[in-house]
Amino acid sequence: MHPSTELPTKSLTAVYVVIPAREPEPVLAELVGDLIARGFAGILVLNDGSSADAEPIFRAAQNSGAKLLTHAVNLGKGRALKTAFNHVLSELPGAVGIVTADADGQHTVADIVRVAEALVASNDAVLGARSFAGSVPLRSRFGNVLTRYVFALATGAWLGDTQSGLRGIPTKLLPGLMTLEGERYEFEMNMLAHLCSEGKTVLEIPIETVYIDGNRSSHFSPIWDSMRIYFVLARFVLSSVVAACLDLLLFLVAFRLTGHIGWSVIAGRTSSLVNFTLNRQFVFRSRGGLVRSLLEYYLLVAVVALGSYAAISMLAHRWGWQVFSAKLLVDSLLSLVSFSVQRTFVFRRDARIR
Repeated sequence: MHPSTELPTKSLTAVYVVIPAREPEPVLAELVGDLIARGFAGILVLNDGSSADAEPIFRAAQNSGAKLLTHAVNLGKGRALKTAFNHVLSELPGAVGIVTADADGQHTVADIVRVAEALVASNDAVLGARSFAGSVPLRSRFGNVLTRYVFALATGAWLGDTQSGLRGIPTKLLPGLMTLEGERYEFEMNMLAHLCSEGKTVLEIPIETVYIDGNRSSHFSPIWDSMRIYFVLARFVLSSVVAACLDLLLFLVAFRLTGHIGWSVIAGRTSSLVNFTLNRQFVFRSRGGLVRSLLEYYLLVAVVALGSYAAISMLAHRWGWQVFSAKLLVDSLLSLVSFSVQRTFVFRRDARIR
């Protein structure tokens, strides 16, 4: 990284850059100086419980113009971001928004500026999306591709880079983001899921893909932090599992009593009210009209029940399957269809990805 020769940008004078840092490299001070030179309102560096060895680096960042916020112990990137958000809201009333960037120099000054300019121009959330072309560490390429597809399945929103730390966030969105769960890397996924579920616009702009020394300085744990991220996404299907277990129990009881597949399917679908309530309140967090959602949901329930009855009957009577095995297979497949329809139509809150 070299000293910036670009002139300050007037549009950035009300934008702050937030840089969470734990055991940062010396490049941090240079990054701060270059960003100050480009005309940002200020640079907030959050020391998230770094050791005493890092103190000279943080002092150098302060000397370059950064405002230093400090956690006495390591609390995680999510908590560091929330601390910075709180500082902006309570101490910087003139801020129009912030840009979050990594401390290791993997986000170029030019890209940070572009994200900030897009934020100012749109007053919407901005995501810097890497292309992952060329020489990219395998763990980063695989993790991003997998998370991208899981995120799309869970939220219905297709984002090119769900793990990018370069983001523009208008001040108007900060209060809602501060109350989200997650103290470590999963908080960043929570933010995206929240924005998409709330129907907010997320503007994606391409940025340079930079990995320094194979991403050696990253504190992201591929196993444990990925598990935290996927646990966040898993809540989108948890209520369906609860309702499916109740449905199966009611189905088996009714089938044992009546021996009739049709009545057993109807009995099982009485669990749908549980599924509707959980999905509306906790999974999709819909604020749409209750009557409309209820009508659309039970239309879907009727269609799924007819499909379940027809498929189970065919497998059991024509192909000789055990009814229990047939129901497990059929309902597992239909649950994917049901989830997609609920997410897209019944509880829709369309995120606008641009």
